[in-house]
Amino acid sequence: MLQILRHPYVKNGNAIGKIVEYAGEAVQQLSVDERATMTNMAAEVGAFTGIVRPDDVVVDFLVRERGLNADEVWESLEGLHSDTDAQYEQVLEFNAADLKPLVALPGDPGNGLFIEELGERVKIDIAYGGSCTGGKKADMDMYARVFKAALSRGERVHSDVQCFIQCGSQEVKRYCEEQGYIQVFEDVGATFIEPSCGACINAGPGVSYDRETVTISAINRNFPGRSGPGQLYLASPYTTAASAVAGCISPWES
Repeated sequence: MLQILRHPYVKNGNAIGKIVEYAGEAVQQLSVDERATMTNMAAEVGAFTGIVRPDDVVVDFLVRERGLNADEVWESLEGLHSDTDAQYEQVLEFNAADLKPLVALPGDPGNGLFIEELGERVKIDIAYGGSCTGGKKADMDMYARVFKAALSRGERVHSDVQCFIQCGSQEVKRYCEEQGYIQVFEDVGATFIEPSCGACINAGPGVSYDRETVTISAINRNFPGRSGPGQLYLASPYTTAASAVAGCISPWES
């Protein structure tokens, strides 16, 4: 998503007031939670909304998570996509194979850079994983995967870093309990916060406390003052968790 946001067409405001449709092989391979991150962040694109053509992944999700009938779901989804002969105002193409871990520099979600382009070691004070963008089940899977790998190496959250993990709902919390993730978070040295809105709206743990505070976060926006007075870098759940362990902005190498 950070790659899309830094594209000149989007960064220059040309997508404001539009409807964004995400499509292609890479999108089709994403889970519903991951697609939800992209449609959620259509707001950062400036669009009225973002959509993904419904497919088997969506139907399987609704059957599994909501107990719905597959045939009835397919009927209800009829027409919730662009026509096959639709004409688009603009088509932006990205090769997912070329993507590398990115962060958005403080001030705007469109300030994306590959981590390898930072050019210097960026020490962090806070790592926050949560919000409607970074607090879903799939996001918890990512945090836990990184932290389990760290624990297997005898590593924990860096001593200079405050790390917070916050679920987006009680349902996600129950999922974490079932998966044993809350114990993983505790063992690695991360603080688990009850489901709620939080640092994304400048509330609760994870908010920066002065202008020098450097935060890496999986929330969706980093406009000045959005999450306190400090410097806020946006990143994926993988990068957020890996940076918490490293003590500086770092990609996760599985």
